[in-house]
Amino acid sequence: MKSFKLLLLLLGALVFISTTVFAQDIEEPQEVEEAQEIEEGEHKCAHDEHQALEEVDDMDVEEDFSSVQGEGRLLAGSYRNLRVHVNSDKLSSASSSLRTYIRNEMVPPVIDWFEGALRVKYPISGTLKRTSVCGYSAPSDIRRGVSTDFYFLLTHYSQSSSTVASASYCSRASGSGRPIIAQVRFNTRQVKPARGDVLLHERHIYLLIHEMMHAFGVSGSLFNYYLDSNGRRMRGHVRTVSLNGQRRTVLDVPSLTSRVRKHFGCSSVPGVVMEDDGGSGTVASHLEKKFYLYEVMTSGTYYGRRVSQFSLGVLEATGWYAPDYDFAEPFYWGQGQGCGFHNTKCSSSRAYFDEFCTGSSRRCAHNGRNGGRCAGDSLTDSCRYVLPSLSSDCDNSDARDYARLPSLQVFGRGANSKCFEGTLNTRSSTSLTTFCFKYTCVGSGSNTELQVKVGSKSVTCTREGSVSVSGYYGSIKCPDPMTFCNTVGKLYCPRNCLNRGSCVNGKCQCRSGYTGVDCALLR
Repeated sequence: MKSFKLLLLLLGALVFISTTVFAQDIEEPQEVEEAQEIEEGEHKCAHDEHQALEEVDDMDVEEDFSSVQGEGRLLAGSYRNLRVHVNSDKLSSASSSLRTYIRNEMVPPVIDWFEGALRVKYPISGTLKRTSVCGYSAPSDIRRGVSTDFYFLLTHYSQSSSTVASASYCSRASGSGRPIIAQVRFNTRQVKPARGDVLLHERHIYLLIHEMMHAFGVSGSLFNYYLDSNGRRMRGHVRTVSLNGQRRTVLDVPSLTSRVRKHFGCSSVPGVVMEDDGGSGTVASHLEKKFYLYEVMTSGTYYGRRVSQFSLGVLEATGWYAPDYDFAEPFYWGQGQGCGFHNTKCSSSRAYFDEFCTGSSRRCAHNGRNGGRCAGDSLTDSCRYVLPSLSSDCDNSDARDYARLPSLQVFGRGANSKCFEGTLNTRSSTSLTTFCFKYTCVGSGSNTELQVKVGSKSVTCTREGSVSVSGYYGSIKCPDPMTFCNTVGKLYCPRNCLNRGSCVNGKCQCRSGYTGVDCALLR
């Protein structure tokens, strides 16, 4: 991280022609000019582009149809947990450090998560046996035969592009049509070993979950193979609707659409609106970013993403899987905003909903974890939102080096601080910025209070508005306590502890051998 921090400081020097002052004494907090923010970059998912290069075949394999005969009256828990097998032999020419990291640290927690989160309706009762896989000579394991429900071949390439990784399914089961063999390709110029960086490790985990979800079924090229509850090919579940004067592709399956309508608080939402921008690698295979920002199946690699009920809901909609929704993470983007959230065009001068923004001042991102600046991109239909910044990430322990009044703030993974906006300062400047403060929620319902720890002082928020802190100029902005404490401020277990531990009072208690706030790390 030292080289990364140095780069930030050099960039900051170009923007702020001033002397940078670091806090020297915890008792007498000093200021530091905020360095230029490092904003999140786009992850270009090339799933459909690479899939077109592969010849997809239907395999005659033994599938167990007994669990859905007479039509899936079984509860989700009655199906067998999905078995996933990963082969990394084709990574042999990658650097030893990257190969070791992918094999031992990146892949295992993701497989643990999928095998806990998904049950399969049409499990393979025999073995998968091949002489070639995704255009490659088959590794020895699948030549002999593998007892699994899904086989992934990991490969790599080196390309100076923004594409980080891609996934392509290569074989489907001839009976159910379910993908059963797929390839995940890593761009070695973009994917690097985390080397103890827990935030980068988390980012890689979400990246791999994203790509594998494409292979499991979240892909426009697989929509026509989705099955209804009787095991027959669905019809009419992919619709084209008019939305804000544009023709949009919508995935409308009752189990999924009901979740969408409940979340947004609108009974007329036509289903999950799929992405219509970004090229063939993005269109139709991702959720519309405007409506599902931070969701793992939108296009982009933001820190602080979530695997929500909607990506699991799409996998349920395939008819191949029965998800355990305990593995879905809380997701608040657009929650309760009504039909207008889908039916209102964004304006450059007015933000009609709290999720969007105008202007250029630094603010807290909607995930409650990062500061950032208002920005827009082609995937959000010109809607502007707070683009998260790694240099203002409350989970980033290095962020204190770029913060105003750093000794008042708390940074780091597991430190349980959140982003608060304010003008707090040791001089009369009133420029708006963001802070990472610890907090406590007290009470419930309309009596909820939010206590914010500002260094050695504490302020109490009883309603939305600005509060001052004795000894400082400016103020901090209190969010609505009841909303904050029931959304971004509410404790939860990331990714249900990756199926490696138990969630107790919103915190993971990891099994022996694992550690971290999400049990993603080896002890």
